Amino acid sequence: MRLTRFVTVLMASGLALLALAVALSLMAAAAATGDSRYDTTAYRYTDRPSAAAMAARTLTIYIDGDFDAAERERIGLALRQWNHVLNGFVRLRPVLLPADASDSAVAQLRRQGAWIVARVDSRHPAARDRSALAMTVGNRGSGFVYVIADRFAVRDLTAVMLHEVGHVLGAGHDPHGHLMAPVYDRNNGHCIDRAAAGMVASAQRLPLNQLNWCVGPGLDGGRTSYR
Repeated sequence: MRLTRFVTVLMASGLALLALAVALSLMAAAAATGDSRYDTTAYRYTDRPSAAAMAARTLTIYIDGDFDAAERERIGLALRQWNHVLNGFVRLRPVLLPADASDSAVAQLRRQGAWIVARVDSRHPAARDRSALAMTVGNRGSGFVYVIADRFAVRDLTAVMLHEVGHVLGAGHDPHGHLMAPVYDRNNGHCIDRAAAGMVASAQRLPLNQLNWCVGPGLDGGRTSYR
């Protein structure tokens, strides 16, 4: 029952929740930079008719039980935004990984095509790059997202996960982009811009004109420059 409730909460959809997700991320950015002028109402997602495809692909995302409730909610906000962007063509399905899951059980999940979001600290081998906040390791079918939790505050977790899920879906770094920029910038909009949606559409072979993305100041959809 607890697992079912967790999945139900994370999979809740709707523009009101997406607006809340964007607002929370933007307010976190404002708090981090001390900029009280940061306009949390200036960004929104497009809302194209859903593909609602019966043959939509499902990608299971296992969430490490070491994340606390607040961290799981932040991860959930990121997954909900990506599900809205993917618009029914691909569905991210979050599942809470049991705290006592063995290494062999985790290996079996990977063989079945799952991604695992693991909470680690700076002592973990995945944290060799001292500037990294998170690391995505795997292939098109499965892998790990290592969240180096002692390197940033919980308020930044949604933005970090939006970026890493982009990698999970096949997007690379974009030095001229927004979400998929190689260096995390707390002063950006923290939502999925058209450039990120385009890279994922190409990697997943999806029709970009049937996906959604975030629009607003500084974003491609907002008809202004990235910088």
